[in-house]
Amino acid sequence: MSPPASRRRAAARGTYFFLSYAHSAPPQGARADSDVWVGQFFADLTAEVTRQARPVAGMRIGFFDQHIPLGADWKAALAEALGDAEVFVPLYSPGYFSRPWALGEQESFRARLAAAGSARAAAGHLNPVLWIPFPPWETHPELDGALDLGRDVPEYAENGLRALCMLASYRAQYELLLSRLAGRIVHTAERRPLGPSRAPGLDEVTRPAPTDPDFVVAVLAPTRDRLPTDRDPAGYAASGRLWRPYGRRQELPAAEYAASTAERLGLSARTADFAQAAGLLERRPAVLLVDPWIVAAPGALGGVEGLLHGLREWVVPLVVTDDGDAQDAARWATEVTELLHDAGLPQVKQACTMREFVDLMPALVTEARRQFLKHAPVATFPPPPEPVPSLRDAPPAPGPANPPAPASPPDDPATPRPHGETP
Repeated sequence: MSPPASRRRAAARGTYFFLSYAHSAPPQGARADSDVWVGQFFADLTAEVTRQARPVAGMRIGFFDQHIPLGADWKAALAEALGDAEVFVPLYSPGYFSRPWALGEQESFRARLAAAGSARAAAGHLNPVLWIPFPPWETHPELDGALDLGRDVPEYAENGLRALCMLASYRAQYELLLSRLAGRIVHTAERRPLGPSRAPGLDEVTRPAPTDPDFVVAVLAPTRDRLPTDRDPAGYAASGRLWRPYGRRQELPAAEYAASTAERLGLSARTADFAQAAGLLERRPAVLLVDPWIVAAPGALGGVEGLLHGLREWVVPLVVTDDGDAQDAARWATEVTELLHDAGLPQVKQACTMREFVDLMPALVTEARRQFLKHAPVATFPPPPEPVPSLRDAPPAPGPANPPAPASPPDDPATPRPHGETP
């Protein structure tokens, strides 16, 4: 008997699995992908699901966030992918439960499962994996489900699946667990499909950003009404923080992409025009996005020089240009770079393409945070209003070294006394 038409339509598109993980901060000075083993595991899992599956037309195998196009709205793209996924596969690591971005993906999928109704419909749609082992003092109830994948493989609980993926000596254990996980995904997606449905956006399921954020993305760019006379207005807006250096190729302003990168690394972030961010830049790490055209107007160079004077070590600049722009900004980029060097910022990066911008951003966010931890003033506390009690002022405690003095006997008139002493 063939499945009903409604079920066939629900399964006619969608994705077998969505891979969720905690993004890693790149090592100092590195631009390479810090999550290369996540990418390798995704490729291996995709291949194994493909081998076991019988997908209907239009059904994709797997999704993870490195599939999102460069210029897309990342949060909107994630919500769409979460709404299409049949199985959610989180890679649990100590960092996963401290990353609002990763937890937001999981909460979004859980909300979708809750909306699906019965427990039977939701069974098997969440398949966690122990990616990196947790220290013994850190416990999470979700870990029990992740350990279920490999109760009979002691190397899995001891080392996590990441180590099994990396090391050839664990290849047999890795392939066993990979096949087992793929089988679970295929069974759920093909025999108990949810079908595509709406998943809440990350902003709907995570806590709002605090008033005082962990990180700032400041923008130094002209506004549309203050452009140099010969500058094309495309990409500019009423506020500098809304600047789109790559025009229609990006759905969101550049500052929003940078802020999303900070959020993926576990930091709450805020975007602001440079002029309005002065107070925040004094006390928070920041990336400063600079449009070289800010110095192109007559007399603008001196004004910008004054703005940049006294920037803190934890403000990391990025000069943003577009190789596809017909108007050459090379001269102004050189001028701005020299100003930033003169302001005491020796490391000035430049992104000439959207790909360079995206690739550079995790390292810049991490460097700003590192400089802040290194140079930010240590908080001082006022002295206590009265002297702090000290054991030095306390009477000695009774003990073998300080036996208590014997009590004096009560006065007795019959007791003889030395000559001349009166009672």
